[in-house]
Amino acid sequence: MKERRSVMTENELKNLIRSNPDDGFRQLFEQYHGYAFTIIHRTLGGTGCAKDAEDCIVDTFADVILHYDTYAKGSLRSYIGAVARNKAINLKRSLTAAEFYTVGDEETNGIPDNSDSIEESAEKSQTFRLLLDKVEGLGKPDSTIIIHKFFFDMSSIEIAKTVGMTPAAVRMRLSRSLKKLKKSLEELGVTL
Repeated sequence: MKERRSVMTENELKNLIRSNPDDGFRQLFEQYHGYAFTIIHRTLGGTGCAKDAEDCIVDTFADVILHYDTYAKGSLRSYIGAVARNKAINLKRSLTAAEFYTVGDEETNGIPDNSDSIEESAEKSQTFRLLLDKVEGLGKPDSTIIIHKFFFDMSSIEIAKTVGMTPAAVRMRLSRSLKKLKKSLEELGVTL
């Protein structure tokens, strides 16, 4: 049966890490695991699965083990909390960014076709497909921002929540992306 160690003060724990890193970091993990998990769980707010949270805890303590200075004057608990929060924020951003998708035929089928002839319809379809290919070629999050703005008529505030950015950053990325897109299409002789 595993022997449970008593809770140590931060100074005792720092001294143990200095004198015996294996035991010190094992004690650190046992003592602060629940604290870090609580911060990570709250920050993720239901994003991801249990394995993502577990990986985030491992990443948190790996970062602490690699970077924490036992001679630092600051609180060890605060340091662990800050690392856990930052790791969870980064994980949440990456998970929400991964949820976005590329626009395929099933999304474009709902766009009404107002053309009068088959030739005109085919030309518009080719132009539309070319446009979507160029938008997707911008990469994430730029393609996601453009699609949400122009295909789903979302505001900068709504898009910002979706992609984990500020509304100002979304507007800046949108402006730059549209310039790149326009240049890319002009090189192909396409004007919108």
